[in-house]
Amino acid sequence: MLRSATFTRRLAATSLPKCTAISTIQRTPTFIIPTQHSTFPVTNLSHLINTRSLSSSSRNLGSILEREITEETEAGAGSNELPEELDTLYNDISKNWTIVQGLTGIGTNETGGGATVRLYKKENGSNGAKIGIVFHCQDTEEDNAFSEDMFNEEREETEEEPATAVRFAVTVSKGGKTVVMQCRAAEEDLVVESAAVRDGDAEAALIALAGGEQLHSSLYQGPEFTELAEDLQEAFHVYVEKECGVDEDVTAFITMYSDYREQEEYVSWMKTANSILT
Repeated sequence: MLRSATFTRRLAATSLPKCTAISTIQRTPTFIIPTQHSTFPVTNLSHLINTRSLSSSSRNLGSILEREITEETEAGAGSNELPEELDTLYNDISKNWTIVQGLTGIGTNETGGGATVRLYKKENGSNGAKIGIVFHCQDTEEDNAFSEDMFNEEREETEEEPATAVRFAVTVSKGGKTVVMQCRAAEEDLVVESAAVRDGDAEAALIALAGGEQLHSSLYQGPEFTELAEDLQEAFHVYVEKECGVDEDVTAFITMYSDYREQEEYVSWMKTANSILT
């Protein structure tokens, strides 16, 4: 938008009739084009050109977003309906776990709130500890686990897309203290990567983890896990599987549900962005 400015224009009486002399005025900048008998203002059209340019770019962005939304919805995303296999697994997991989307104070109605998922085990551990799981649908990485097929020279040139590993945390809380075990799941495989101790109950620990731990990140993060005795590393792995109940079904659910939530959030993101920008 052009801002108003004061312009002083004085035309010599010898070159123009006296009635056309212009005094000091407050108005939008104009160009004065003299003619033989009179003058007339020509408005600066640059703002109209800019408006047209913005309108064109807005339409272009909107059409591309609409195209992407259509492609995703035709593929089944954005419907908030679980695929059949995932729906069956969800029901099975729900028998032993309470599944919650979002965080306390950030519900699923909050834009992007469904990206974080928490699970609470319905039964306490054998020592009375409360057990929970938290993961974010975008906390993923390519699974680089060793495979002999990687070095098979006779393998086909066309390979399947690499499996995606999802990072998640398992919390075990008792007496106002919580052990946090950072894990990684790829399909049905489970890897324990670290173990740290935090103050607070399961809810506080899960919220802190979902928020990147913030102030907790300055605390002791536990020992370098790979430097622990091998039998101690294995003992943690068995504890997470047996005592915490993070079995093959749970890890499969985490990887599948994470992918589902990411697709849902992606479509929601495009729709919201489209409604604002176009």
